Amino acid sequence: MACKIKTDPGVCRECQACTLICSLYHEGECNLNLARLQVIKDMARYEFQILVCQHCDAPECLAACPSEAIVLNEQGVAVILDDVCVRCGACAEACPYGVLFYDEAHDRYLKCDLCAGRAEGPLCVAICPVGALTLEEDKVMEEN
Repeated sequence: MACKIKTDPGVCRECQACTLICSLYHEGECNLNLARLQVIKDMARYEFQILVCQHCDAPECLAACPSEAIVLNEQGVAVILDDVCVRCGACAEACPYGVLFYDEAHDRYLKCDLCAGRAEGPLCVAICPVGALTLEEDKVMEEN
């Protein structure tokens, strides 16, 4: 079943629970810089933007990777194989959503993998207290 995280920045309250649980699950520490999603505040408008992988049907990050370090897992989610990645940044440049990023401290690229391996689904969706993140089935992929 193909899924995507849908965002509703209009209800987001920038509590950062989603980013903290993301980094805790993946890295074992609460660190906003290591979360696979970002909550950004526009101070002038007091609006929020939630940046998270859109899990494209034809991922441009995957196509752009010269070392084939981005592959589709069993669920059809593009994931980065860190041991194959050459750190060229082509994936990040190709992403139209700007959600792949370089973790300089650990010399690697990161992106959302929908908490791969977690049967209950992404923790960011589960923990959001206001419903700004929801998990939706990708209807296009299911019909194929």
